[in-house]
Amino acid sequence: MNIQFQHTNDPHDYKPGISSQVDEGLALSRGQNPSVRFPLATSGWLLGLNGIHLGEDLRLYPGINTVGSSAHCDVVVTAPNVGRQHAVIDVISGESAIISPGSTHRPLILNEHPCANPSPLCHGDTFQVGEQLFAYISLLPTSADDRRTIFFQERLPSRNLCTVGWLVELAGSREGRDFRLFPGENRIGNQPGLEIFLSDPEVNSRHCVITRHPDNWTIVPVSVTDPLLVNGVPSTGTALQNGDILGLGQREYLFRTIKVGLTI
Repeated sequence: MNIQFQHTNDPHDYKPGISSQVDEGLALSRGQNPSVRFPLATSGWLLGLNGIHLGEDLRLYPGINTVGSSAHCDVVVTAPNVGRQHAVIDVISGESAIISPGSTHRPLILNEHPCANPSPLCHGDTFQVGEQLFAYISLLPTSADDRRTIFFQERLPSRNLCTVGWLVELAGSREGRDFRLFPGENRIGNQPGLEIFLSDPEVNSRHCVITRHPDNWTIVPVSVTDPLLVNGVPSTGTALQNGDILGLGQREYLFRTIKVGLTI
């Protein structure tokens, strides 16, 4: 699979106070810098494995992503003992990235070992800044994705939902924007209030439902007349595999998912 998002917008060119740059259709994480928004393409995610950001996904964008406690960072981490710019993640493509220590004397831990120099960051790798542990989730699935489990270090409170998948738009004016998927039912349509709202005249108010079951994922149209394509083939409901391409209305979406568990 060769998916490339071509966006030239530089997040550091953002000028505060220009509200027209805000895309209200994007739900930002608590730790996401509000100055980094559409039209940048999502190129991967950081999934919090403990602490303040437990179960929360933070977006990464093409190129340089600063991570730290400073409000000027692209990813703002509010956990204790995090340096103002603790780490820098350079996303080279949807499959590869480089992580480096930031401008701080506080240690950066990569896969439980000190990281003092730029190092490859691969899907499922973990790194720690201060007391916060993250897993790196690549945009594109790899051959090992179906066998690898991302482990939380703490049990999520029952009121909290963990992000366990995404739909990523593949073409059009909003190419690269992502929508979060959670355990259980994820209703999709052009009706506000659904888990995934698609502003598309060819998508019905309640178009389909993606469900995360204990052992698999499924997608089912709400009505048999609702058009749904899975990897280019019309479908009236099927199991989903990591990396499937879904055709909904006028657009296509990459289905990206991960397995999560709890460290005992």
